[in-house]
Amino acid sequence: MDSETRLFDQFEHMRRAIAAFAKSVNQYDSAHWIAPWAGSVRAPDLEDLLLDLWYQEEQDGRETRTYPGLIALNREQITLAAEVNLAKDQFRKVVHALKEADNVAWREIQGRLARRYQGLNDSLSREGLARLHLKQVFRHLPLVVKRPDRVGFSWYSSGRSITRITKMEAWERLTKLNTEAAHIRIQMERLAALPDNEPLARVQRQAPVLRANLVFADGRRKSMNVSLPLLFPSQGINDLPDFSIPPETPPNERHRLVRSDNKLEDEPWLPSIRVHRYRQPKRRTY
Repeated sequence: MDSETRLFDQFEHMRRAIAAFAKSVNQYDSAHWIAPWAGSVRAPDLEDLLLDLWYQEEQDGRETRTYPGLIALNREQITLAAEVNLAKDQFRKVVHALKEADNVAWREIQGRLARRYQGLNDSLSREGLARLHLKQVFRHLPLVVKRPDRVGFSWYSSGRSITRITKMEAWERLTKLNTEAAHIRIQMERLAALPDNEPLARVQRQAPVLRANLVFADGRRKSMNVSLPLLFPSQGINDLPDFSIPPETPPNERHRLVRSDNKLEDEPWLPSIRVHRYRQPKRRTY
């Protein structure tokens, strides 16, 4: 079996697993809530949301579409949800192997995969989708093993990724830009003036994520990112836990306080490559 056939077969296996899970939830009328603004203008459909696996026009690659919800599951549905997550992991392995072998071929195969499922996309009111959004494909159905008593949804929009970088690595990144531009030359001069052994940090702002804060009957607490409906065993209780309804969009402003032990300077030292200096210790005066 060639790699393309294996990819198509594994994608179809994942699609069928998603359809079987959604059908079971609908068939047994499981206690559930899905945010009314999730998905399209029509009433949100679970299978529709879980099959939202493609890039839309001008979408930021870091962002994934978020569908808040809560679904109480019986034993059969828990097994079906686990099978969806396993199918996603298997598809991820096939994709990674294909991309490592031939990244150009991978891009071409994506187009053929989209054309193969064009009828499915049309039925879900999605047109012109030619590329898989791998973050949306790979993300698991969030499943906890015990029913929570309360669930609080909140947007977290203060996340950032911080990576240490050396002066030489920063220099290499700058030289890949337009070194004839005045603002790049200024940054190169600023970098050259630093000691060779001074550590630097590259900071990337992360896309906002929806977080669920769970409280269980025994007092335990758990926080987790949930871009898809939160799944949990019903434990014989045919209703949902208390929960808050999150706003449709994350807040525009940062609401979390800046940590007092923040070790990085607020303003980037090299803004074109998002590199910051670490705060210098203040000298004592006697």
